[in-house]
Amino acid sequence: MIKSEILDKRSICHALISSTRNPEIIIPVKAVIDDVFFDENIPTYILRIIKVYDNIHFLKEFLYNTPYLTNHKGKSKPLKIPKFNTTAELETWFSQKTSYRFCVESNFVVKTKIEMLDLFHRIQEYIIYKELRSIKRSIMRSSYNGPLKVNSKIDYNERIKRAFGDKFKNIEDLNSFIDSI
Repeated sequence: MIKSEILDKRSICHALISSTRNPEIIIPVKAVIDDVFFDENIPTYILRIIKVYDNIHFLKEFLYNTPYLTNHKGKSKPLKIPKFNTTAELETWFSQKTSYRFCVESNFVVKTKIEMLDLFHRIQEYIIYKELRSIKRSIMRSSYNGPLKVNSKIDYNERIKRAFGDKFKNIEDLNSFIDSI
């Protein structure tokens, strides 16, 4: 059982919501807890979104018409959201004009924005590393002869150094990053 602090109904929280279609796309939000359900292993919160920490272009691609779990023990369903031009309009609609609520497991719900952003960054980093490993495997396959073909691990690592070298403070951190993928 995952142990996490149980937050009160009607309290403000920060959470990471994800679609049932693509769970690796996570959206950081600020929300109000409408209800709490206690399942066998982990509590589930029913959240009403009041703030979204992403830009409208990302949200239009990954929130609109995408299935999310919106009721406890129910089926996920695509969200029918009117077209908005700003996140502020979307936030107003979520907080005041819709009955959509999101079911989120308690390990993705925290009290503060700092905790939520820390969790978000750790998950995003894991996903990025996983995708880079997958790309590495795909472009180094002997049967692949496309324009992105890389013949060796050394060549791949050099390309990664050129792409991300400026993001690291020193060469040791960069080499540690490359070794981890």
